[in-house]
Amino acid sequence: MVIGDPCSGNYFQFMSSMFPNCEHGDVTVDLYGCDSCNRMDINDMKAWGDFEDGSFVVMETGVLGFSVDVEAVLGEIKRISGGDFLSAGGNRGFLWVNYLYKTYSKDLNFSMDPFDSRKDDYFSGIKLGQKGSFRLKF
Repeated sequence: MVIGDPCSGNYFQFMSSMFPNCEHGDVTVDLYGCDSCNRMDINDMKAWGDFEDGSFVVMETGVLGFSVDVEAVLGEIKRISGGDFLSAGGNRGFLWVNYLYKTYSKDLNFSMDPFDSRKDDYFSGIKLGQKGSFRLKF
């Protein structure tokens, strides 16, 4: 499963379509995805129930920044992945974290650190526009 449409993006969409950051998965989840995507809001806990426990290796490409409750979404990813989860993380540059994220989307809440369940125990990131970070046991 890929969370995040690999062939679209907010900034420079034409570049994403020509040079996607990955391929589509057996299932690709993205609210505004292309025709190959399952257009699902990651915050819809009922929609996650459509996927069986341990049914996918999950790769996420920055969409978790749109989580309203990152702990609940991460719990569903852990359930579906059986613990096999990779996240590309988000942009952590000073200008992005303090200013530029506002030009990307008003719904962006977090910037995540990269995560690899094969070696990381904690999923972490920062709350955009607020002081503070989070660190969740995976």
